[in-house]
Amino acid sequence: MTATRLPTLALLALAASAASASTTSRSGAAAPRENLPVGVLDRVFASGSDTIRGGSPVTVYTDRAAFLAALAPGYAAHDFSEIAPGTSQPIEYTDGADAWHYIVFTGVFATHPLYDGAGFISTDRVDDPISVATSIFDPPFTAIGANVWPSDFSLQPTSGQVVLTVLMQDGTIGASETVDTSGPDDFRGFVANAPIAGLFVDAPEIDPPVPGESQDRWPTLDNLVIGSAAP
Repeated sequence: MTATRLPTLALLALAASAASASTTSRSGAAAPRENLPVGVLDRVFASGSDTIRGGSPVTVYTDRAAFLAALAPGYAAHDFSEIAPGTSQPIEYTDGADAWHYIVFTGVFATHPLYDGAGFISTDRVDDPISVATSIFDPPFTAIGANVWPSDFSLQPTSGQVVLTVLMQDGTIGASETVDTSGPDDFRGFVANAPIAGLFVDAPEIDPPVPGESQDRWPTLDNLVIGSAAP
């Protein structure tokens, strides 16, 4: 697990910068702004603080079975088989033991759509993250996990890194995890002792460049799990 902790405002500034930059788009079209549900940003800004709490509140799992064993019964799981490939607006779910309500979208300040494959989630613009977040009005969850990997322009798995950042309900960063991966089998799960507000998944461009190969990498996600830590 990467021990680095990032101030919340710094994370949001990076998202804002990515959203305003001129960058590669899979659809090749100017996309409409996302229409995020009311309150989705409120939890992110709820604390009004840029401080970092001492001690990590989050346990990171690299094995899906071990992660699921750490959860209370009634977790929600999604393989996105119902999502049509291509561009999509934010995806909303309400399910699980506590009727968690959460949104899968491209970021707090990102204004472009998702761009999905057959049974998995990605982004249209290469610089946008995948975000999974609650709203301020909904029961918070304390566990989240998924398979994550970088994909290329054609949605094919490729080499590179994926960076996952867990945002806590109080506005602090609970965990930041960098995954060296080349395919859909890599899993990361996070179980917290405090409410989680959301998860950001990013795929930085490869550095140094590989001759004859694009540096562009898109974050890609599948088999999402939302739940609560076992008592």
